[in-house]
Amino acid sequence: MATATVAPVLGALENQPRSGPVTGWPSILRLQLRLDRIKSLVWIASVVALVVVSAISVSELYPDEASVQGYARLVSDNAAVVVQAGPGYGLQTDPSTGAVLMNELSLWTIVLVGLMSILLVTRHTRSEEETERAELLRSTPVGRHAAGLATMVNALLVNVVAAGAVILGTIASGFGAVGSIAFGLALCTSGLLFAAISLVAAQVAATGRAATGIGLAVLAVSFLLRAIGDVTGSFLTWLSPIGIGQGVRAFADERWWTPVLSLGLAAGVTWLAAVLAARRDFGAGMIPERAGRPAATRWIQGPFALALRLQRGALLGWFCGIVFFSAFYGALASEAEEMLADNPDLEQFFALSAGSSITDAFLASAVLILALLLAGYGISGVLRLSGEENNGRVEALLATPTTRTRWACGHLLVTAIGCVGVAAAGGLAVGIGAAVTTGDSSLVAEMLWALLAYVPAVGVLAGVAFVLWAWVPRLAILGWVGLVWSAVVGLLAQLLDLPDWVVSLSPLDHVPS
Repeated sequence: MATATVAPVLGALENQPRSGPVTGWPSILRLQLRLDRIKSLVWIASVVALVVVSAISVSELYPDEASVQGYARLVSDNAAVVVQAGPGYGLQTDPSTGAVLMNELSLWTIVLVGLMSILLVTRHTRSEEETERAELLRSTPVGRHAAGLATMVNALLVNVVAAGAVILGTIASGFGAVGSIAFGLALCTSGLLFAAISLVAAQVAATGRAATGIGLAVLAVSFLLRAIGDVTGSFLTWLSPIGIGQGVRAFADERWWTPVLSLGLAAGVTWLAAVLAARRDFGAGMIPERAGRPAATRWIQGPFALALRLQRGALLGWFCGIVFFSAFYGALASEAEEMLADNPDLEQFFALSAGSSITDAFLASAVLILALLLAGYGISGVLRLSGEENNGRVEALLATPTTRTRWACGHLLVTAIGCVGVAAAGGLAVGIGAAVTTGDSSLVAEMLWALLAYVPAVGVLAGVAFVLWAWVPRLAILGWVGLVWSAVVGLLAQLLDLPDWVVSLSPLDHVPS
């Protein structure tokens, strides 16, 4: 946090009396908006660009009723599509290009604004307390809940601007105003709900990394609950913020009460965060960190062992998450086979697009998603170097005979071994799940090697993040751009009709099928 940026705010806060629990929140909000001006614009531009380009592509790919009806037949009762897109509101009763757009886009756009909101809230709450920068503001007459209120207003403004731009962009692309407004409201209220959840996580966790992990875990669980609920037609969909957001049924007989539900839940969760904040000590979490040993054990006295000790929690979390997702996708493989009997159009589609069976095509899609998650672990592991440096924990280590190169190589080696181990476990999980449901035991080895084949490409993405950190530490965060682009190419290349040379910019695109 630059001194030149903070100083005017501190001066304004020092000149006001302390009169309430939220005193000073407007000044803190102005500081946050100034600090986030670039990040917020990038997030908003990314969301809007994704929606507008997708809207234009859908209009070109499905220009008439016949093409829309063909799409509806392809995805009708397709469990694999439901898991990766949604229930397809309106496609069975009144197919339209708007319904096609929502089926292709709504899930991932809600996930994107959820991720944006989680990172924004954690950055301005728990991370500020962890690095002790928040003490600068607390030394002035500000209320206990001022930072939390300012952060939620910040999240509200960012989500409102993103939603408003999405509404205008969708209407400008030729889609109806009513459905566009419903979609925008769903995005805004879903983002606010995830922001409120992240605010609770900031009270519970003792570190910014743990708070972010809790927020991302809730996002992942929301995805799973929505997927299971949509496939089985159960109430589980309504336990998921993502499911509630998609439940607005944009362009398909809109249900306007679902954004109100999301907004009400966001208000309730925010109130819970305020209650928790009032009951904890400043700088501490509701779940305190376990006290460490007074001295390091023999096995931890080395760069590699220290890096493993620091990363073991994150590694375990990514390991469990990817293995769980892998088993879940593998268990759906039999659903893909059963769809062929009743949908010859779907069989022809997969034969033309993948040149293989529908089971192979579905599993290839599942492995790609797992590879994207694996890349997320790889990049986060490498960027742990940046976190350790920014938090001031490296100086004491480098004061010993340990060199900067040995310290960095320790973290890189842990991340590399972790990527291989997680990929192997994930490949086995999806293979075993598919083998159990389809009866084809050969899928175990095939899926194992399929996911391991992505490890070099993941290494490229992680390597780019490392180079950015080593070159200009402030640019380290741009390491995530490669993952975002790979996700866009892998998940939306056909929808966006991207040229081959653009697709080839993704390292994951060069992995053999």
